[in-house]
Amino acid sequence: MKKELCGVIDLKPSMKCEQSVIIEYYLLECDFTDEDYDETKPYGIEVMKKQMIDGIVYREIKAVKYMSDNCEYIKGLLKLMKDNSVTPVTVADILEDMAVNN
Repeated sequence: MKKELCGVIDLKPSMKCEQSVIIEYYLLECDFTDEDYDETKPYGIEVMKKQMIDGIVYREIKAVKYMSDNCEYIKGLLKLMKDNSVTPVTVADILEDMAVNN
């Protein structure tokens, strides 16, 4: 599986958040070596949140494979998620709300 970084948000420390938080948005391109490969929908997304607390990096990751056969559609979806600061925890809810069936 290939991953392409499509966007990053760096939320600097503020009064609400004492630690810096970084959210990364990736385009996933699955290939025939993936055991669940679906040639009709090879593209998906991954959203990763990284936060350092007391010198330890904590990560939250949500990946959704096999969403579409249209790479540009998925890149547009990732841009929309980045523009709205979607986190891994909310990815499934956002996709359900958008009724992604492409």
